[in-house]
Amino acid sequence: MRRLLASFAVVGAFVVPATAAYSATGHAAAGAANKHPGLGIQLLEAPTALANDPRAHIYIIDHLAPGTTIQRKVQVSNGTANPLDVALYGAGSDITAGVWSPFSGHQQDELSQWISVAPATVHLSPGQAAVVQTTIAVPADASTGERYAVIWAESQIPGAGPVHEVARAGVRVYLSVGEGGAPPTDFRIDTLSGARTNDGRPEVLAQVHNTGGRAIDISGSLKLTDGPGGLTAGPFRAKLGTTLAPGESEPVTVLLDKSLPAGPWTARIVLQSDLLKRAAKATITFPSAAGITGPPVAAKAVPLDRHRQLLVPLAVLLIVLAAVALLLWLWRRRRRDEDDERDPKPTPAVPAQRSATDRLRARSR
Repeated sequence: MRRLLASFAVVGAFVVPATAAYSATGHAAAGAANKHPGLGIQLLEAPTALANDPRAHIYIIDHLAPGTTIQRKVQVSNGTANPLDVALYGAGSDITAGVWSPFSGHQQDELSQWISVAPATVHLSPGQAAVVQTTIAVPADASTGERYAVIWAESQIPGAGPVHEVARAGVRVYLSVGEGGAPPTDFRIDTLSGARTNDGRPEVLAQVHNTGGRAIDISGSLKLTDGPGGLTAGPFRAKLGTTLAPGESEPVTVLLDKSLPAGPWTARIVLQSDLLKRAAKATITFPSAAGITGPPVAAKAVPLDRHRQLLVPLAVLLIVLAAVALLLWLWRRRRRDEDDERDPKPTPAVPAQRSATDRLRARSR
């Protein structure tokens, strides 16, 4: 009997902003060569209200009133060397201890039961892609709140020997249900802690509390200043994968260079979800022993450094103003030249030369 080795990934690909409420966003045509190895899936549509939100181009994120139905297109692709029969379906998911946690197998939750995919199966040749349509129909009696699910593409990957892999790739769904506008998104950074991993590598743990009404996916970076001898270090990227449901509080981890001295350091961290950013700082010291986390230090909220964000627009504005001033000067100069050509100034009369006789007569008078 063949044995099956299961693997899955909840993935997506960034696409350009939509130009209509739920319109296509520049997807590849079905049958185009796949750029990603293995079984792939990506969202092709996003709501215009979230056109500037990178997450909305990777995951299905929306706020709907009860009784509303939406449709989104996704593309499934075969990046293997074998033909694949791909099943498409919705299944449940949750957020547990700061981690996006899909249910095993085809296990359903409330939201996944509202999801359908057409067609439900596609046959893909090697390198081929197909576009399918997902529908989310919210019942009229649905209660207020946020729900999570995954739209899966699943296929058995042929291989030699008794072990065959069952691959799944999915697109997350974050759906808020309720009348009126979407709940606000917000979070705060409560504490910073210096720690060391089991192999002695220093790390910073930022305790983040989701104070809004929507789930958040955290990214960001940390910089160290005022270290021993005035040292600075970073920026260091925050470890991706922290997802917080409303009301949850979990640490965001930033791994650092193993050669860094213990400190003390001024740690300044900037974290982001969607278009929302928060910054905080604290003075921390890394413990000397491996596998130890130092005491948490209250983080002080600090304003974001917007100087770099303003520099480029300001430079562009100055260039535009200079160009306008130059064009205006050239236009005025040309007008003066045209006026001079139309209305030339009269040449002043030159007094006639008097003869020698006339000069003598004038003297005799």
